[in-house]
Amino acid sequence: MLNFGIFGVPMVGSDICGFYPQPTEELCNRWIEVGAFYPFSRDHANYYSPRQELYQWESVAQSARNALGIRYKLLPYLYTLSYEAHVSGAPIARPLFFSFPTYTECYGLSTQFLLGSSLMISPVLEQGATQVKALFPPGSWYSFLDWTSTISSKNGVYVTLDAPLHVVNVHLYQNAILPIQRGGMISKEARTTPFTLVVAFPAGATQGEAKGNLYLDEDEQPEMQLGNGYSSYVDFHATVKQGAVKVWSEVQEGKYALDKGLIIEAISVLGLDGSGVISALEIDGQPLTSVSNATVSTSQHVHLDGENNGENKIIMVGLTGLKIPVGRNFAMTWKMG
Repeated sequence: MLNFGIFGVPMVGSDICGFYPQPTEELCNRWIEVGAFYPFSRDHANYYSPRQELYQWESVAQSARNALGIRYKLLPYLYTLSYEAHVSGAPIARPLFFSFPTYTECYGLSTQFLLGSSLMISPVLEQGATQVKALFPPGSWYSFLDWTSTISSKNGVYVTLDAPLHVVNVHLYQNAILPIQRGGMISKEARTTPFTLVVAFPAGATQGEAKGNLYLDEDEQPEMQLGNGYSSYVDFHATVKQGAVKVWSEVQEGKYALDKGLIIEAISVLGLDGSGVISALEIDGQPLTSVSNATVSTSQHVHLDGENNGENKIIMVGLTGLKIPVGRNFAMTWKMG
């Protein structure tokens, strides 16, 4: 999968649970947990093989619900990566050295991989294992299953992660803005749900920046292109400096998202060193009167430094109750408390 992405074939993935002859129940559990994050993801087998659909075992069904549940929330991110592959040739699934070319420790690593530059998958690949020894390149990494769980290091670090049967470890890297949706039973349903922006700064940041992007279209046309009225493309930015946080968007093309009524309902900011309140929220330069309906929540947690086990208290700020149109520019700022 990683090699084919570099060869220029980004939409690739093996037959989940195996083509022939028959997987064990444990193998099928672990296979769907990694296979849910293949760019091309399907449960498939030989016509003459015994039945191996994901619902054949209740344990596999649970693992599939967990892993595919994450995938369906990540559909806008995956679709944006598909557009990036279309216009630039960059692979969707990438070896770690693709984003960390000077970090030689990851050069020979093929037991973990990245989706784009921001999400790292660390799956179980050995029979009977309930832990994974994972390499975390320098910087801060946030667990997708628990945003308050953070691993940071200055020089990179190996960490042994818990990985019981129904759990796959997925981590978001610093300096990224990840657009996710609520998910759904089918992709057509999932892709109409409201968005959440997850902004990841380095842990304990007093200054820094993050960025991300989002490509959307009606996904029925054979071409992925801007300017045809069937697509939208938005760049997201965020900064923290001088005691203030700012999150804003720059819309390159907005018609499709506006026509569909797609909205951003929540923004979560990770890694801050203090709580805060909103001081201003604007849409296209105009104050948003409905900001009074928004709710700000903060959670403080202990962050373990991966190199010396030092403890630092960092803050996650969540803003919910928003109705920001995806296809319009917005700017949100608040002072740190």
